[in-house]
Amino acid sequence: MTLQTILKSSLLLAFIFSHCNGKTAEEWKGRIIYQILTDRFAPSSQLPSQKCSDLKDYCGGTFKGIEKHLDYITGLGVNAIWISPIVKNIDKGYHGYWAQNIFEINPHFGTEEDLKSLVKACHDRDVWVMADLVANHMGNPPNGGWPTGLAPFNKKEYYHPPHAYIQWPQECKDQWKIEIYWLANLPDLNQSHPFVNQNLLNWVHNLTDQFNFDGYRLDTTIQVPKEFWAQFRKAGGGFMIGEANNGPPPCGSMEYVAGYQRYIDSVLAYPSYWTLRKIFQEKSKDFNALSVAVKNAYQIYKDRSVIGGFVDNHDNPRFLNLNPSHTALRNALTYVLMGDWIPIVYYGTEQGFNGGSDPNNRESLWPFMSTENPLYKFIQTLVHFRRSLGDDWLQNRQVERHVQSNAYAFSRGQIMVVITSQEKTLNLTIEHPPYKPGTTLRNVLNFDEKFTVSSDSSLPVILNSGEPLVLEQSP
Repeated sequence: MTLQTILKSSLLLAFIFSHCNGKTAEEWKGRIIYQILTDRFAPSSQLPSQKCSDLKDYCGGTFKGIEKHLDYITGLGVNAIWISPIVKNIDKGYHGYWAQNIFEINPHFGTEEDLKSLVKACHDRDVWVMADLVANHMGNPPNGGWPTGLAPFNKKEYYHPPHAYIQWPQECKDQWKIEIYWLANLPDLNQSHPFVNQNLLNWVHNLTDQFNFDGYRLDTTIQVPKEFWAQFRKAGGGFMIGEANNGPPPCGSMEYVAGYQRYIDSVLAYPSYWTLRKIFQEKSKDFNALSVAVKNAYQIYKDRSVIGGFVDNHDNPRFLNLNPSHTALRNALTYVLMGDWIPIVYYGTEQGFNGGSDPNNRESLWPFMSTENPLYKFIQTLVHFRRSLGDDWLQNRQVERHVQSNAYAFSRGQIMVVITSQEKTLNLTIEHPPYKPGTTLRNVLNFDEKFTVSSDSSLPVILNSGEPLVLEQSP
């Protein structure tokens, strides 16, 4: 069977699958996502009094643990969760990315019924559930018996030939190597093989039908041919956001990342992540780079409003590890939570977690599940405010109002956002705000702070001790 025949048959199959009930990209625009590593969020029983000490193995988080603590999640204001891969993994695959059997649920997390119960409990609270999926590779088989013990892909012919991953960054532009070489020595699936192709499509279709997931996050998106993702999207029947990360420029250009949005609904905004990281966590603290990035995003992405914006995730050192300033984190979070995209909050950010590289950035949330933490309260305020603005506000693009090396301001509709990279008080004058002279604005983050548009239509503002501003017209 030729590849062309495979693709045709798979597209037909995907067309048949199109009745699945996942949510659309347009519907996901109104969601704010809380990313969870299931093993690290909460166990089924009482929360331990001590944090998990061995972050390279299972710590005990479960589906039931998430369900029991949905009040903590909804209290933050978010209305969607992204859970780590649910399938059975090889030994120590606590994160879910080392699949042993894609058609079985990871027993460490619970049962199929536990997962269904979690999804139903979320839906009862109008919280959507996004599952993380891996279609690029399987885990290294137990006892070195490659590829026996991996299901359903238990023959060598189902994989690309073993090959060490590409040299980085020297070979980062060799796309064919990215797609067929083995990432982290993990057996790389050959999606053009009929058996692999059909099983992966059947798998995602059945997941949607069986568990009623609202969408999916696609791991290692750039390691899989784009044409396959188009089939996968149709088979899954719902919103899909891809991890199209090829590192910082020049490897991971916005053009490169945005190319995947022609095949799936969305991508994680990694180019913006690297820009924010340079501004807030590294020496290059120049907001002119953000100005360029925002303008490029509206030109390059198929739909900028559905990409996923974030400052923390499970693959990179946490924000506070690279910059311990909570003031800087609040500024970065303000940009992410008020920006024109789907915001994502990584669990633990709201508790000030500061872990470094994997696995240290995958701490157990227990025993730090405090709803009184100032960062929890800060995120809560912004999330509730964003949601209070309604769906019509979401249609507004970001309009740049001010940029200088250490400060940036944009408006969305009648809301103004001002952020800075410095921790001392900063006085700014925004020359062309979207308000009439005499309009009084208040800071949503501190109602005591009010500013009035001058008779010349400019807006003088003060960022006290480097704290961000989110301005609305004062009632």
